[in-house]
This record gives sequence, C-alpha cells and structure tokens, in this order.
Amino acid sequence: MADRSFRIKKNRDNAIKLLKCVTDTLNKHNIKYYLDFGTLIGAIRDKGLIPWDDDIDISLLNESDYHKIPAVLEEIKQKYKLRTYLFTFKESLNKFNKNHNTSIHTITFTDNNNYQIAKVRTNKFWIFGRGNTCIDIFFKYKYNNKSYWMAYGKENNVPLEYMTDELVEIDFCGIKCTIPKDYDKYLTYKYGDWKTPKENWTHDTDDYSIIE
Repeated sequence: MADRSFRIKKNRDNAIKLLKCVTDTLNKHNIKYYLDFGTLIGAIRDKGLIPWDDDIDISLLNESDYHKIPAVLEEIKQKYKLRTYLFTFKESLNKFNKNHNTSIHTITFTDNNNYQIAKVRTNKFWIFGRGNTCIDIFFKYKYNNKSYWMAYGKENNVPLEYMTDELVEIDFCGIKCTIPKDYDKYLTYKYGDWKTPKENWTHDTDDYSIIE
C-alpha cells in the first residue's frame, strides 16, 4: 500500500489543495466548519499538518446546515473533478460491521438515517495527480448537553461546556481556516496531553471522548 502520510511532500501539497477546494465551497454557502481532531492539533502545535497523519479532519458547526451538504458535495465534484461520498450512520455502521466482523446495530444520540460523515478524495488522474488524499467531514449532534459523533464504529462525545460555538480564524498552511476559540479546553478533554507528539497514537489508546 502506498504511503499516504504527510511526511511526503506531494501528499501534503495535495491535502492543502484539497482543503482549499472544500473550504472555499463551504464558505461560499455560508456553512461554518472548524479544523478538528489531528488536523486541529497540527494547526496549533505543529503549525501545519502532523507528519505521520494521512488525512484532514473538519467538522461542521451547525446542524441546520447539514441539509446543504449533498448539493455542496455535488458542486465540489463537478467544479474540481474530485470524488465525494456521503454516508448515513446506518451505511457507515453496516460498512464497519462488515469490515470488522462486528454487530453494532444502532446509535443513541440521533437517527440512524442522519448524516454521519462526508469524504472528499483526490482522483487518480485528475488535477492533483495520483493518490488517495482525503478530507473527512464530520457531522456532530447535540444531545443531553453533549456533542456526539461516531468514528471507527464507536460513539464519541464532548460536553458542550468544552466545545463552544465560537470560532476564530487562523492561517493554516496558507489558507484562512476556522478553529474553536477554546481549542485547548476541547483538546485537553478529548486527548489529555495533546501538546506532546505521539507518533504511535491510535484511536483506541488514549482518546478520552470514546464511549465504552
């Protein structure tokens, strides 16, 4: 399997081009988003992409914008010749169950038919050349004073007190992007000591937001 990590300059360059296409389109449609997870950590701690990461993560801020995403993805697909995907929780769970031989049937915080994740990928032979660079766009849901989402077949949540709606703009690899204003409080709740690089980190080791 080809190395998709951002240690490789071509992968970094492709990822930034991809992010620019996606954020320009979201901004055009007044859809608020923020850099999230490893991408957010990289933006703050490393002032760029984490070298051993291999995709870009963003999350959408307002559930009221979620219905716009199918049209946004179609626009990205047509204008930039990129591959786009949109999965409901049901579709993602079925895929995860099949790939991991498990039997997760439901989630607790929203309807299974609601959107769970969107993906935008580079094409093999289009404007960004060969590769499989990906942006994951997460849909989060507020329930019982917490913000919920699903990743790798597991429910995650962060209390709303750690995840405010106020965003601030930063320069991220030459692109104007938005991040949570209280990012330190959010990342500390989610990851613990996020300021120390952990190249061997996995989703299962020390992600405190996972619901067991």
